[in-house]
Amino acid sequence: MTALDLAFIGTGNAFAPGGLCWNGFVAGGRFLFEAPPQALQSLNRMGIDPNGLDAVILSHHHGDHFLGLPFILLHWKYFGRARPAVIVGPPGTRELATAIGRSVYPGLFDIAYDLRWVELADGQSVEVEGLRLTARRVEHDTRLSLNLGYVGELGGRTFAYTGDTGFCDAIVAMARDVEVLVAECSSVSDRVPIHLNLADDIPRLRDAMQPRARLVLTHLGAGVSADHLRDTVIARDLERYRL
Repeated sequence: MTALDLAFIGTGNAFAPGGLCWNGFVAGGRFLFEAPPQALQSLNRMGIDPNGLDAVILSHHHGDHFLGLPFILLHWKYFGRARPAVIVGPPGTRELATAIGRSVYPGLFDIAYDLRWVELADGQSVEVEGLRLTARRVEHDTRLSLNLGYVGELGGRTFAYTGDTGFCDAIVAMARDVEVLVAECSSVSDRVPIHLNLADDIPRLRDAMQPRARLVLTHLGAGVSADHLRDTVIARDLERYRL
């Protein structure tokens, strides 16, 4: 079985608790999920060439998931990117990224490579360089255009990413059919409707998964354990996992 490689450039929530980097990970060395503010720094620290990324996949437009994108685009512009790149996200991603990028770095989109934007609604799919993605609407901030989780298939392996969300039918459905699930978990026991917690929500999500599927949790700080859950790991900043 081919291993699914996940490299976490950060695992924290919007408040960077305890100094955690904001959440994001690279799947298979080529697909960046989320563009947190420190994304470029963390990629460099982990020895991941930003020009080697085939796509950036965004779950929603909150700043801790989005505001690193101008720096990635800046690297691509000035450090020799020549091959095409794809940015995937919910509706309005291109408009927002273009407005921010042109404001903070004029000329950012005067580029020599092909940049493709793919905006997905619930249930829509796209294939990018061997990665097949299907978007699922999750329950987070209703003031945003859309909040997405993703089901993916890469190298014969199936995985899903919840994005930021409260407990909902969509993430249960995602969990049932994949070998690896990356799930946000923003608290141990606090009940916040737009986020998951470790005490109540994650055990229900774990129970929905196949017995040998692997669960990877983000947003949890140091000192928290998930040893009571089978085949579950709490991701840590700048660590790699082969699943």
